[in-house]
Amino acid sequence: MRYLCHHAVDMIKPGATVILHKAKIDMFKGSMRLAVDKWGRVEVTKDANFVVKEQNNLSLVEYELVNVLEE
Repeated sequence: MRYLCHHAVDMIKPGATVILHKAKIDMFKGSMRLAVDKWGRVEVTKDANFVVKEQNNLSLVEYELVNVLEE
């Protein structure tokens, strides 16, 4: 797994529409990171036909791993 490197981050500007292939979200120190596997790619594409719900920004939520003991 690799994280977006500088040239890929530079491609993604605010308002850009991207297509992610073979990508996932990893948790790191309570935050989300976009990871792309070695066969994956990031493509900038034409504008999408939808509006992003910015008030539902899950990257602002801090997550904590909790181990549950079963009895």
